[in-house]
Amino acid sequence: MTHEQIHERLGEWLDGELDGSASAAASRHIDSCAACKSEVFRLRRLGEALFAAPAAADPRSTEAFVARVMARVSADTVSSWEKFAARFLAPAFGLALAGLLFTIYAPRPEADADAPLGVAALSADASSVFEAAP
Repeated sequence: MTHEQIHERLGEWLDGELDGSASAAASRHIDSCAACKSEVFRLRRLGEALFAAPAAADPRSTEAFVARVMARVSADTVSSWEKFAARFLAPAFGLALAGLLFTIYAPRPEADADAPLGVAALSADASSVFEAAP
């Protein structure tokens, strides 16, 4: 095996995953190569740092979070007022809003389309009052 091949497989050598002949060749190379020896030392220190202490239980772990949420869901009850509001008041509010929007944006008569609602009728009555002679 070449230096590059052994260098790429140092992690496998440390984990004991290489077969007998590859492991022996890697061992001989590591004994004679300073770069690979320092890389093995660095990988061993990294492994010790990662696996030395057990991980503390995190209260925000997924299982604890799911348990807390499920406890709240099962404990919460919906009041009769909330049921009434969801079933009747929300649709009634929606219909009232739709009616209001229809009233505001409904097509107007062609006579005076630019005038606000009801102004055209008032202006017609005022002009007829002033035109009449006694």
